[in-house]
Amino acid sequence: MKTKNILVPTDFSLASLTAINNLLHKHPDQKFNISMVHFMQVSDSITELLMLSRRASEYQHITQEFEDQLGNLKRLKKDQLVNVSYEFFYGSTVAVFKNFLEAKDIESVVSVKDHTYNKLNRYSVDPELLIQKCKYPVIEVSAVMVPVVTVAARVAAPQVEELEEV
Repeated sequence: MKTKNILVPTDFSLASLTAINNLLHKHPDQKFNISMVHFMQVSDSITELLMLSRRASEYQHITQEFEDQLGNLKRLKKDQLVNVSYEFFYGSTVAVFKNFLEAKDIESVVSVKDHTYNKLNRYSVDPELLIQKCKYPVIEVSAVMVPVVTVAARVAAPQVEELEEV
């Protein structure tokens, strides 16, 4: 089976990782290359534009907890996750976003339901508008952890019996 290249918008919260886990659960036989992307407007400042390629300040918003949980997810789902990377997209137009998707060879974009994106700074933007307008295939997943109850878990669960009074 061909590995799919997927873009998952992120604010580097654990909800983003839950969305990836739910995506993998929804498509258990599919392998993925996942690009986690945080969306940012391009600054109007010439100085900031000149320094754009040297930026590292955005990466300080990625917590150690996020890194640890991402590592756990990669280990647990190594059969499905060929590669997971994260980066920043700088732009606010559909044309620039489509160019980004084509350059990354992205086949589908994930739309995360039940999640409000946190802004990392004043230039962060909500990705949903660009996702809706880009006309790429969209996979909807939830950011809410879906409990998985297996038959084995139901069988192993202790039965509660009412005690009779003597």
